[in-house]
Amino acid sequence: MTELETAIAGNHAAVDEFVAAARALDGRQWTTPREPGKWTPAQIAEHLAITYEYSRAIVVGTPPGRGAPWFLKPVIRRFVVDSTLKAGRFTRKGRTPKMFEPSAAPPASAEGLTRLQTAVTGFESAIRSGHPEGRHTVNHPFFGTLPTVDYLRLQAIHTRHHRAQLPGSSM
Repeated sequence: MTELETAIAGNHAAVDEFVAAARALDGRQWTTPREPGKWTPAQIAEHLAITYEYSRAIVVGTPPGRGAPWFLKPVIRRFVVDSTLKAGRFTRKGRTPKMFEPSAAPPASAEGLTRLQTAVTGFESAIRSGHPEGRHTVNHPFFGTLPTVDYLRLQAIHTRHHRAQLPGSSM
């Protein structure tokens, strides 16, 4: 298996873990935040779907919106991407950019998890398609150019971070 396929499989495993844990939740758990002011599991699933949809757009070279100025990208990459990859987890708390925030009334479990799985499949397919923007490197609007395998690892870490926020998580 190539390094790229290994990274895709690792990302996919993280999503499968999230989906399995989310499917185990009952309707009340799906719509109840873990703490006041925090997201519900439904909102977390929607946030992940939005993130993977955006990531697919990056890979095919059509990300919506504006990115960071070119001179800030290396700084952002160093403090967000590099530190996260090195630690294998998020090392600092941060606010979610508005564009990745879920709605106040996310969909029911089946619909939300289907959206997430569809988004992940689209992201992985875009990478496998051999599109020049995603086969070897990703030109991220905020992080700059980074190896695709690192971006996949970052996505897996992000998904596992949110998996740990679901009720009953032992992560």
